[in-house]
Amino acid sequence: MRTSRRATGWILLAGDTAHCPDIRYATGFVTADPVVLLMGAREQFLVVPNMEARRAREAASRRARRATSVLTPGMLGIPRGRLRNRMAQWAAGVARRARARRVHVPGDFPLAAARELEKRGVRVVVGRSAPLPERAVKSPEEILRITEAQQAAVIAMRGAHALLAACRIDAGGCLRAGGARLTAEAVRQTITDILLAHNCFCKETIVSCGAASADPHARGEGPLRAHAPIVIDIFPQHMEHEYWGDLTRTVVRGRAAPRLRHMYQAVRAAQAAALGAIRPGARCEAVHRRAARELARRGFETVTEGDEARGFIHGTGHGVGLSIHERPSLSRGDDRLEAGNVVTVEPGLYYPEIGGVRIEDTVLVTRSGWRYLAPCEKKLEI
Repeated sequence: MRTSRRATGWILLAGDTAHCPDIRYATGFVTADPVVLLMGAREQFLVVPNMEARRAREAASRRARRATSVLTPGMLGIPRGRLRNRMAQWAAGVARRARARRVHVPGDFPLAAARELEKRGVRVVVGRSAPLPERAVKSPEEILRITEAQQAAVIAMRGAHALLAACRIDAGGCLRAGGARLTAEAVRQTITDILLAHNCFCKETIVSCGAASADPHARGEGPLRAHAPIVIDIFPQHMEHEYWGDLTRTVVRGRAAPRLRHMYQAVRAAQAAALGAIRPGARCEAVHRRAARELARRGFETVTEGDEARGFIHGTGHGVGLSIHERPSLSRGDDRLEAGNVVTVEPGLYYPEIGGVRIEDTVLVTRSGWRYLAPCEKKLEI
């Protein structure tokens, strides 16, 4: 197997559409079962189980982006009931059908399938770039779908804030709702209920408080405390069309300490600086540098001590679509923004002795700049 920066010629994908959204994007077909897709410049071949063939053909006739031939294992001469290394057999069979002697595959392509192809004389090249880079520029329909998920996130965020605002602070500094201590799990359940009412779901919603919020991906658990940062990160996926939204706010129930308030103001200013750099043609790295420079200018340097990083320890944002993280990436690299990109802008600061602050919005890159897909209030103390 060789590695290539850019996929040309035949592109081969294998997997279910949840884990390989390129298949859904290219064919319009949604399935929980693994399938194989071989894409050429003008035509593509989709291999599915017999029971899925009719549905796959209907989906492809409505939404496929290339002329699509839907095939079953029997049509490829693969005996019924051969389940061992199914993806390998299907991949080899469809390559033979298309007379493909060289295929480009993504880095997570099944190893058994790649070996089977090479055993049969098909050269497998592992691409370094995304198989379908055109996914980064969203169509008007896709923008509406992402907006729908983002609006659900905004409504859920407002519900979480209302729950926190209605709490009282007990003598121990914990939040109480209805006589019981309010926990991260209870806030997360409120968010889940609201998202479900809008046909969305978020499996890993973050509600982290205090020192835990200094870990950007800590889900949070246990009682929530007053006067401490509470990072709420909601990234719902719509349960029908499967597009994602992404939204983060940091709030304090009570009074924020001066250092925490300074962190919040710096992060908000960094987000504004990054947003000010977003326009078609802008380098993604330059957007990231704008945010990092603003944080440094306000006294928040990023440092690494041993295996612990402190300060602004992640990129400024990422693309959102059929995947929660996709291109373009607002960090390092040579990517440039294009009108139609949908990206998060989410600078943050993280210090274990204080906690974390992150503010995140999902925006559309327009011909003249950018716009929020679904605006949401920014307020530290509630």
